[in-house]
Amino acid sequence: MSDARYSLVVAMLLAGGLVGALSASHYSDKYGRRQTLVYNNVLLGMGSLIMTLAPSIPLLMVGRFLAGMGGGVVTVVVPAYISECVPKQMRGLFGTLNQLAIVTGIMISQIAGMMLETGWRWILLIGVIIAVLQLVLLPFCVDSPRYLASKQGGTHQAKLSLLRLRGPPLEDVEEEIEEWRRESIVGPDVTTALNNNNNNYVTLTRFLTSSQYRHPLFLVLLLQLAQQFSGINAVIFYSTSIMSSVFPESSDRITVFVSIINLVMTVVSAYLMDRSGRRTLFLISSSAMACSSLLLGWSIQYGHDGTSAFAIVAFVAAFAIGLGPIPFLMIPELVETSAAASAGSVGLASNMCLNFTVSAGFMGLRDIIGQGQVFYVFASILMACTLLGLLYLPETKNKSADQVVRSRWAVPPPFWMKHQYNPIPTSDNPPSL
Repeated sequence: MSDARYSLVVAMLLAGGLVGALSASHYSDKYGRRQTLVYNNVLLGMGSLIMTLAPSIPLLMVGRFLAGMGGGVVTVVVPAYISECVPKQMRGLFGTLNQLAIVTGIMISQIAGMMLETGWRWILLIGVIIAVLQLVLLPFCVDSPRYLASKQGGTHQAKLSLLRLRGPPLEDVEEEIEEWRRESIVGPDVTTALNNNNNNYVTLTRFLTSSQYRHPLFLVLLLQLAQQFSGINAVIFYSTSIMSSVFPESSDRITVFVSIINLVMTVVSAYLMDRSGRRTLFLISSSAMACSSLLLGWSIQYGHDGTSAFAIVAFVAAFAIGLGPIPFLMIPELVETSAAASAGSVGLASNMCLNFTVSAGFMGLRDIIGQGQVFYVFASILMACTLLGLLYLPETKNKSADQVVRSRWAVPPPFWMKHQYNPIPTSDNPPSL
């Protein structure tokens, strides 16, 4: 296979993912989070099966495109589904567990690839098995109670769904649903708000063009830009070649080693997410990655392989603790339920476009300014994103999305002003218009 054809085969997964991401919000809002995930297994299973049996390159590309579509839908819908099912004080933990599952899957696939170098078709067959298992097991899961509660006449179904998740007594379930309804009331006319038909989901076009969503759109794009323009893919790309010079006897295990670091630090992130908060971990992660990127650029430029290896480990660890899980974890926390799917679609689509931009432009930029110096560019971008996060990124820990929206995405003040700060408007302290 020529390099050009190989690049095209690789790109088909990204193209399918972009289509899946842009269509996910429509199907998620129309059929519900759970049903969309159930139907989506047809795409995942067919894509994996076609790749497994593909006798030619064109069929392999078709399989990758279908699998990419399924992956795009999953990446958009799953964070919203999790966020709407778990208590708000545990959203960080469960959202990070989603990232942990992704990291674990990557590590297992790398180990399988190392063990079955000539049996790649068997590895692809695992995707078919997983799709079938999900197709059988997902119908036993509850649908999103918040999604059901947002539909006209869906309160009873939402109670049944939430009762399965939380357990008795029924009074606690009814109180939680009533709390959702109270949180969603922004205007002064409470009776009108409670009787309003909430089955009015925000379309992709409206989310992109309405001034109402300008601020959350900026935050979604900031999080995705920070993740992809951090240079994580470039660091992973260089990890094998750099660390092979430090550990020449273990070059085939280096990628797995980096994945293990990613896995361990994602576990740490899951522990800290609901304790330290998303904003704090974002700032720590992005600033630590900026320092690691500067160190990596310097060590590559002057030939310090041992320092380069340390910088790569530090960079991946810092990524896993914040910028890995946070961009998609925070999306359902920055917008109300009716806009969560569209915001997720925009987030994944922008993530893929930024990923493509970095992947396509990295080599050219490296040839122009130098192999080490390119990491100074990534460090500069991370510093800028850290500053923007400090100025504009709200803390969403232990807050409902409606509370964050009603606070107008208020940013925590410096510690010496916190006693004067009341971020959540109440009936006695409504937000100014």
